[in-house]
Parts: sequence; structure tokens; C-alpha cells
Amino acid sequence: MRMTIPELIIFLMLSASPAPEAAAQDAKADDAIRIARVLTELQGRSDGLRDIRCEVSFTDDDRVNLAKNVKRGQIRLLIADPNPLFLVQFDKTELDGVAGKREWYLFDGKWFYQAVERLEQVTKQDFASSGQKLDLFDIEKAPFPLPFGQKKETILKNFDVRLAQPTGGDPPNADHLICNPKPESRLAKKYDQLEIFVDRKLHLPTRIVVTKNNGLEINTADFPDLSEKSVNTGVKASDFEKPAAWGKYKEVLEELVPADD
Repeated sequence: MRMTIPELIIFLMLSASPAPEAAAQDAKADDAIRIARVLTELQGRSDGLRDIRCEVSFTDDDRVNLAKNVKRGQIRLLIADPNPLFLVQFDKTELDGVAGKREWYLFDGKWFYQAVERLEQVTKQDFASSGQKLDLFDIEKAPFPLPFGQKKETILKNFDVRLAQPTGGDPPNADHLICNPKPESRLAKKYDQLEIFVDRKLHLPTRIVVTKNNGLEINTADFPDLSEKSVNTGVKASDFEKPAAWGKYKEVLEELVPADD
């Protein structure tokens, strides 16, 4: 069978182009390599982390009650022995456009405090009695897993991870990882989906989105000014003293509810 020149050109073009199935497999393999690299870099940066001080914006989108709560403030984190210390202070809260008052979340290495200015109340829980050592970076076991310091092995053990294409609303220069809990993971009871936007230069998350309750609750944490200047800045243990405003608040002790096995 003799081909004409146009037929020969078409044949050569088709021969040079991978079949759709092969192209899809190649793209999936490329994504897997990229995901592994992003998670490796994320863990590598976290391994050298001593402290962080940056802004945080937290949005709680409650689609059951059709309410959206936006909080803005600062976060401080210090890697200490036996346990990390952290303080989140929201100076501005806004529920559906109505301005609120301050809120604090403080872990001093033993006690976890939640304080609400509107209620003039501090609630405390004993998270590390008798000097217990906690791994607050363990997303499986920590009572409040921290947004920084997650391990590659733990993420891949508990989630099926895929790489999302960038959209106009994404943080700039970030890889968008979509993590869906594996059915056998205990995290399948806690999350529908976890999204991590990892800055390609800083190798830390600049946005985290958690979807729960069959999509009816979406929590978004943004770290808008996170940069090299935010990391290892010399945060001290004295930066985690109880705020003076708490002096007139009622203190309530709550029993710690054990995490599900």
C-alpha cells in the first residue's frame, strides 16, 4: 500500500503523538513526582523550623446556618522542649459583617487556653499533664495539629493526594495539593478534604482549607505575610505569657476529651 504525501504526514503525526491513555498515565506519573517533591521540601523546611511569627486570617464558612465568621490576627510558634508553644490572637473578628471582639488560643506546653473577650471567659484544658511530650505536628494524633511541620510520610499514609491546576484565587507561586482521607484512615471521620497551598520558594503553606461535615463546613486559614522574614526570628518563651486582659475574665476548667482511636 502506497501512501500519498498528506497521508504520510498524518500517519507520522499520529505515530509521534502518545495515545490518550498513555498521555494520561504520563501526566499522572509527572504529578506524583511533583507531589512527592513538594511534600519532601515541605518536611525539609519544617525540620529546620525554630519559630514562626506571622499574620493569620481565618474564615469559618458554616453552610448549615448560612453564617461566615472571619477572624484576623497574628500567630506565634516556638519549637521548645518538651512541647512547642503557640499563641493565636485574633484582634478583629467579623461574623456576617458585624464586628466582634478579640479571641485568643494559647498553648503553654501543658495547658491549652481559649479566651473570648465578648464572654470575658477563659477555658483551659490540660493537654500535657505531668510533663507529657506531645507531637503537635502529628496530624493523626495531635489534639490540634499545627499548620506547619507536617510529615510527608504521614500525609501520604492518610490521604490520597492530587495536584490541582492553579486558579485566579490561589495564593501566588504555590502548588495546590488536594488531600482526600483514605477510607481506612481515622481522619476520614474528621475531614472530607484537606487542601494545602505550598509556596514554591518558602516551602511552607500559605493557605490551608479544611472541608468537613459533608461539605457543610469549610475552614480557611491564610498566612498573608508569611515570608523568610517570618521564620526563625527569635521568638522567646516570654512571648507566650497570658495576656493582661485575661485578669478580669472568669476561668473555666474543661476535661480533655480523648481523641478517637
